[in-house]
Amino acid sequence: MECVGEMPSVQRAHDTLRKSGISVLTVSLDGTGERAVKPFMAKHGYTVPALVDPGMDVSRAFGVRGVPSTVVVDRQGMIVARGFGPFDVDAAEFRKYLQRLAAKQ
Repeated sequence: MECVGEMPSVQRAHDTLRKSGISVLTVSLDGTGERAVKPFMAKHGYTVPALVDPGMDVSRAFGVRGVPSTVVVDRQGMIVARGFGPFDVDAAEFRKYLQRLAAKQ
């Protein structure tokens, strides 16, 4: 497992948004599960929650067709946004979108 380019922005978003009550987490599809994920996260100092989904159960439930994918789920568990491909999760525009979404609920 190598460092994905988006992970630093995911970590920054996690650090910033958790203060607003917004959860950011990752889902790993790595077939070796926690044996690969835990050392990777520790090596890079990532503290964002990392779910392990080697059976792709979570991915199927959220309609993920490829990686990286981003899914935004509201407090009721409804998918309110989704996207495919790399982008800066820590971008000001995306953070504002999430904060507006959190304020509505």
